[in-house]
Amino acid sequence: MREPFDSQAYYHVYNRGVDKRVLFLGENDYQRFCESLYLFNDANHKHKGGFEVHRQLLLAGHEVLQMDQDPLVSVVSYCLVPNHFHMLLRARKPGGISKYLQSVGAGYAKYFNKKYERKGRLFENPFQADPIDLNEHLQVLPRYVHLNALDGTGIQWRGGFETDWERARARLDSFPWSSHGAYAGRSQFLPIVDESIVRAWFPTPEDYWKYLMIPTNMTDEALTFTRFM
Repeated sequence: MREPFDSQAYYHVYNRGVDKRVLFLGENDYQRFCESLYLFNDANHKHKGGFEVHRQLLLAGHEVLQMDQDPLVSVVSYCLVPNHFHMLLRARKPGGISKYLQSVGAGYAKYFNKKYERKGRLFENPFQADPIDLNEHLQVLPRYVHLNALDGTGIQWRGGFETDWERARARLDSFPWSSHGAYAGRSQFLPIVDESIVRAWFPTPEDYWKYLMIPTNMTDEALTFTRFM
């Protein structure tokens, strides 16, 4: 049985497709998952009849309806890549992380299986959640989460390699399926990320960019995440 989540702690959460299968086959799949990250982060959220219509109404009215949400978690950062995702979360309700991730995972699997006419589980595990025990570890997590978007581009960033930051910045700025944009000062298309935490850590986009480009040796950090390499 999973130990209860500490409401004061941050957790690195991740999961990948079963047998390393691709989870996101097109832009609409990424969009659907991001919509779920927003919709299911609400203790008051309930599945209703005509759910697709209800879902679209909630998405269209998010600027007004957001005020009535009762968040289960604070989403601090996230990144979706073809066969896995990473998130940095902090619970806001007892059991909030488990409830949130179970809803997101089950909802997306149901959508994916129906769309692509498949059966069976989609994710390798229900989810993995590692507590961030050390402040130093917490400090590198947003960087690690966002730089996952560089994998497969030929831009080096792991293992202490010198990074071409001009190319890296262009890639990160053009990649819509992470919280990088919120850190870089752009408006979120849906209010997924808890920007109060982001701005406490990085008051300006310039602070964030300086943080990203700190020459951090990621060798030890990469060892923690070799399952996704």
